[in-house]
Amino acid sequence: MKRLISGVPFSDCEYYPCGHVALDALLGFYGYDTPLVLHDQWVLLYKRPENGSIGLFPRVDSESESLNQAGIEVLTHRETCGEAAWEKVKSCVDDGRPVAAMLDTFNLEMYYYPGLGHHSGHYVIVDGYDQRAQTVHVVDPSWIVRFRGDLPLAGFKDGWGSEHIPRYQWMEFQFPNTRQSVKGDTILATLRRNVMLMYLEKTTSPEMCIGLNGLKTLAEDLKGWKKERGDKASTYLKQLYDQVRSVIIERDGHGKYLRSAAEIIELPQIASVGVELRNVTQKWIVFRNHCLKGHRKHAPTALLDKLHQRLLDIATLEENGLIRLANLI
Repeated sequence: MKRLISGVPFSDCEYYPCGHVALDALLGFYGYDTPLVLHDQWVLLYKRPENGSIGLFPRVDSESESLNQAGIEVLTHRETCGEAAWEKVKSCVDDGRPVAAMLDTFNLEMYYYPGLGHHSGHYVIVDGYDQRAQTVHVVDPSWIVRFRGDLPLAGFKDGWGSEHIPRYQWMEFQFPNTRQSVKGDTILATLRRNVMLMYLEKTTSPEMCIGLNGLKTLAEDLKGWKKERGDKASTYLKQLYDQVRSVIIERDGHGKYLRSAAEIIELPQIASVGVELRNVTQKWIVFRNHCLKGHRKHAPTALLDKLHQRLLDIATLEENGLIRLANLI
């Protein structure tokens, strides 16, 4: 028996981790615009240092909440038995439903993946198989890799069942019978909410700052970390490095959301704000890289001053974009 589902697209988002890439590809397969589903939030929450930790959050609603609002559910499955796992995935493919399976990149290197010699979990889309040839058809939608082809079933199972990753894990997506469309009035309400949270709100509590005030408070705290004893400042910078990745994903995603939203509400000027967010995203990437550098060098004074100024520059760019957006809506 042979089965192949056509139409699984590649992902164009260069900042997504592989789980998001798989989600983006499958949303596209089912006709969804990922930014409209996932990236309607332009916000930022900053939790000031407490008990050795800080927090930087670019969302109010979680990703799962955003998906559920669109009627989409992500189900993560794991099996202890490879054969049982394969029969369940094969059944999904027989029903015309591609799934995302996590494989070890070390095993994928012998087929197509760039060789680094590392063990790490990586999602690929299973969209077909050939029982007689004993092959599995997969799509790796990553913008770097963009692979579409057959793998030996035995090699697929070896990578899927590797002891270095969660074994025999896959994601299945359940979609509503009727795809929900995003309406213009909903988009305008969302944009106004974002402007209010980012531009007008100040704090949610003494420890939690929101929006532009959160950015500026974090910038001032960066300067204050020069007085911290031991490796505390270095620890904070490592936490920032890890957390800013989500900020980068959301800023880039919201820029794309604005471009899609502009078409729906027929207000092309909003798309230009989305283009500006591309520059903001690049600034956040540079900021994140400097956080890692500061962590490794134990946060020297000069670097903390540079991070302070870079964050103020980001705040200015975001404020300008928010003002433009507020004037348009």
